Amino acid sequence: MLRARFVWPFLLALACHAVLGCDNTPTVPVPPPEMEAIVVGPPDGGDEGNVTVTGASGASGAGDVVMVFDVDLGAGVMVEAEEDGSFEVIIWARVGDELVIQIKRGGGLSDEQTTIVPSG
Repeated sequence: MLRARFVWPFLLALACHAVLGCDNTPTVPVPPPEMEAIVVGPPDGGDEGNVTVTGASGASGAGDVVMVFDVDLGAGVMVEAEEDGSFEVIIWARVGDELVIQIKRGGGLSDEQTTIVPSG
């Protein structure tokens, strides 16, 4: 019987936390990167090397985390965008590799945008 005395307050506290802790505000989807404002350069070593992915002002939002992932090599890089939404990411890649670019804002992720590493 002593055990039941402690279970009910615990369950009540848990229920209150669940009800009061829920955020009922709708989430706003994170817009994808503005691919028209993003330039992917060729590798600096010919067929492979450092590839610079540059986002002009407005390519993302201020303080967004921009993620670039090389699907073919299985490696990625993350950077924080500047106040104007611009960014620069340097990632090791090869000509023809598929790069996925995505934005993280708060707890949300944008849709993925893909591009191919060009040749020089």
